[in-house]
Amino acid sequence: MRQRCGFLPAGRIGAALVLACIACSDPVSDRTPAPAVLTGLTVIDVAGGPSLNERTVVIENGIITAIGADGSVPLPDGAEVHDLRGRWAVPGFIDVHAHMPAVEHQPEVLRTLVAFGITTARSPAAVPETGVQLKARLERGDVLGPRFRTADRLIDAPGSPWAFAVEVTSEAEIRMEVARQAAAGADFVKLYSQLGPDLIAAAVAEAHARGLRVIGHVGRTTWGEAIDRGIDALAHSFVHGFAHSAVPVEDSARFAEFFQPNPAFNPALFADWDATIDFSAARFRQLSDQLAQRRVALDPNLVLAEAIAWGDDAATFARLETQLDAIPHAFPHPYSATWTTAQRQAARAAFPKFLEAIRIFHEHGVLLTAGTDLQNPWMTPGVSFHRELELLVQAGIPAADVLRIASRNGAESLGVVDETGTIEVGKAADLVILDADPVADIANTRAIRLVVLRGRILQPTDLLSR
Repeated sequence: MRQRCGFLPAGRIGAALVLACIACSDPVSDRTPAPAVLTGLTVIDVAGGPSLNERTVVIENGIITAIGADGSVPLPDGAEVHDLRGRWAVPGFIDVHAHMPAVEHQPEVLRTLVAFGITTARSPAAVPETGVQLKARLERGDVLGPRFRTADRLIDAPGSPWAFAVEVTSEAEIRMEVARQAAAGADFVKLYSQLGPDLIAAAVAEAHARGLRVIGHVGRTTWGEAIDRGIDALAHSFVHGFAHSAVPVEDSARFAEFFQPNPAFNPALFADWDATIDFSAARFRQLSDQLAQRRVALDPNLVLAEAIAWGDDAATFARLETQLDAIPHAFPHPYSATWTTAQRQAARAAFPKFLEAIRIFHEHGVLLTAGTDLQNPWMTPGVSFHRELELLVQAGIPAADVLRIASRNGAESLGVVDETGTIEVGKAADLVILDADPVADIANTRAIRLVVLRGRILQPTDLLSR
């Protein structure tokens, strides 16, 4: 077993915004939030119930203690009352794919995520200082940020493209690494693209025996094979594992290498894939059934796919507001910079098929979640999350369902649905207060008036101006 040292390669995001110089901590442990009362709200039930108008939400010790019609709820002594008539409340958003930057940039990035309404985040792979050590800092209150779940270093076969991967060659090695990560305090295990089915099966068995869930960015193993071996979650739905897993079985060999990252990946196959994919074919129907029946969480990560396919498009670059990052981003997008014009055009022509697949999965009951793959090129913290929601709507998923994907589904996939993900009595007071109705237009998720994080009421402008 070989552990490769270092961090992510060039192109990673180092900070979320160009902000004033600040200290590398933001102690909050000594700030117990006062009781708060939010009145006049339209509370959106992301579990599928009707929106409730003119509602009062009572928050004490970071927990929602009462919800009722305005004027009908007893108010705790000394509560701060916030009149929010004409505004909407949704659960705090959950970015299930948010890698963290180096320690010196973490306060900026974490505050930025909160400013954009993200109250829970998961890093699917991390070195200790951006993963388990950061989680400990957040839990102690040394720094302000979302509630945080994390994997340790990703596990891959030899030749991994990532410098911080742990490379394994046998079932014994992968079981030993999973055991090490469990002992180190990881919440999840991340398996990567070069691993074969036998190693994935061994890792899943070891992780489950230790109470850990397993996330896969798979490639050498197809999605169907990974699901059969018990994987709990899959990341990406572009050519990062999905594309070659979904074509009819008779075309499998032709697209066997059509996944990234993979030295043998050939973008010239986009046009062939577009002409070949058949959503009525047995293999795709079986894959959809497997995802839904096994309750495998799927993070489509459409925003990164769009950035890659439109990697030479100035409008896409501008829409992702990359100027808000402290470290400049390369243009065109580094992951498709070597593609020819014809290859980019073919990828763009095929993109609606990827969106259609996600819509079909949703209609079939697949547990979709929202994630950005933060720290990748153009994935501006916060901005990329809201673009992901827009792309889910563009795929044909109703905005109300996308709100559930962005909150409750994420909580279920992270195993924290009993704590957060919906606005209910007894759950953490993780809320986003909006100036406009997000069900009418998903773009209104960016019309953020207030963010409530564990009962602490925060102004986005304050978070972004420090």
